Amino acid sequence: MDERPTSELYEILQNTHSKKGFRTFQEEQHLDSYSSLSDYFNTYIAKHDLKLSEIIARSGLSRDYAYPILNGKRSNPSRDRVIALCIGARMSLTETQRALEISHTGTLYAKNSRDAAIIICINTKEYDINRINLFLYENHLPLLETCKKELSD
Repeated sequence: MDERPTSELYEILQNTHSKKGFRTFQEEQHLDSYSSLSDYFNTYIAKHDLKLSEIIARSGLSRDYAYPILNGKRSNPSRDRVIALCIGARMSLTETQRALEISHTGTLYAKNSRDAAIIICINTKEYDINRINLFLYENHLPLLETCKKELSD
């Protein structure tokens, strides 16, 4: 999980002046080394000696929803739920952004107030979903959705 920053990769690409250089770049950088969000989380979990049950409990997601995401049986989780799992795993901002990239749900964007608030929480190591949602609420921003909304009559 010790990936190079994107800015560094752009710099390497800036100095690559042949299509043959791409293959070397791809091999050296292990591009697309994570084929799924599940692979990414499993690598992270193993590296940090974490327990799935702890991550899920801290994420605020139901076990029935989270386990299939983490074992690769549920594809296309919502962005909020990916963020919640990252928070439950206590990932850094860089690691969270990578999980969001892999899940194709869009990275946190500093020019978006809600995303900026979430970034601040992650950077200050606030890994409690309830406290993060309280911070969002106090700032009149949408809460992180960790469960299905009930349909109203």
